[in-house]
Amino acid sequence: MAEYFGTTVEDIFRTQDSRFRPEGAEGVDVVVAYNISGAGGGRWKLTVKDGASKTEKLKDDDFGGFTAKMSADAETFVGVAVGQLDGAAMFTSGKLKGEGDMSVLMKLPMMFTKYMPPKKGITAADILATAVERFRPDMAGDLDITVGYKLSGEGGGEWTAVIKDGKCALEEGLRDGLTVTNIASASDYVDLMLGKLDPLVAIGAGRLQLKGDMETAQKLPKLFSKFIPPEASSGPELIVLKKTISVDMKYSTGRMMGKFLKGLKEKKILANKCPECGRRQVPPREICAACVCRAEEFVEVGPEGVITMIEYVYYASPDPLTGETRETPYGVAIILLDGCEGNETMWHLLKSDELDSFKRGDRIRPVWAEERTGNLFDIKYFEKVR
Repeated sequence: MAEYFGTTVEDIFRTQDSRFRPEGAEGVDVVVAYNISGAGGGRWKLTVKDGASKTEKLKDDDFGGFTAKMSADAETFVGVAVGQLDGAAMFTSGKLKGEGDMSVLMKLPMMFTKYMPPKKGITAADILATAVERFRPDMAGDLDITVGYKLSGEGGGEWTAVIKDGKCALEEGLRDGLTVTNIASASDYVDLMLGKLDPLVAIGAGRLQLKGDMETAQKLPKLFSKFIPPEASSGPELIVLKKTISVDMKYSTGRMMGKFLKGLKEKKILANKCPECGRRQVPPREICAACVCRAEEFVEVGPEGVITMIEYVYYASPDPLTGETRETPYGVAIILLDGCEGNETMWHLLKSDELDSFKRGDRIRPVWAEERTGNLFDIKYFEKVR
């Protein structure tokens, strides 16, 4: 079975029903056909109805009736599913194609959690397979040696590294007359190479035995660069300690924004009014953007308003200050509050469990937090005016 990015098409469809999110498919009644071409491909049909999903592999080319259809080659489909390829870019390039009701395909990320490939354990064979590329000729000099690895237990085996003329080759099996032989269990060898087991501790406990020329054995660690697991190859491991820090600094929002935030504590949305053109700015700024004059007068606007634009977010980027990501999907609205005109709009979140029901032109109102501290999220979100 063909594998791409360490995952098969079968892996994705086999887990699809277990990744179903009923809350993201309320009122949905659709049939989605998948035509995956190339090695490892096939044809599948997804039925979503009454808050449940059913995925089945088809034996022939007849999909029957479908609401929407997705076509792609196996490598593209898997790459998008595991997040290695950008779905929008694949649609633009024509490698991912859709038929029927395209809005259904756009809603699929809301109906299913992202496929996460299972973690594959590192084996002794995986590590020894990288020995040649990790070999350091600059440290080998004129060495002419053979190094044996005799690893017992699950995942074990026997190998010989031949080092000669500044080159390294790996052979299966043990040669006769080895210069040095490493004897350990396969699991201990993996832990040694990953830094989970100290070599001196392993030797002292008899879990690692070195036979042959001990002087050469002492040189072996310098002949190979450190083994880096594939999942860590994108960079060094980051150790995260989540902690609220106290910094001896003060950040001022300014007097205009300060008054706006203070108003939120009293369930008031304040704008500043230009003395010349009368436009209301929210959040307030000291200077009118149109007349370029000071606007000192505050007036209350809203709290209700009208949606002028909606954006749905399915993949949230981390907050640059905290590293946290907001739960997805979520909706963001550009709101024209009552009393404001033109482009003097305000940004805020929409009620998450009603995302599918919002549309441009809807009247909405704020839902206030019980405890308000003077920040933009004293308004939890906006909901429809019923």
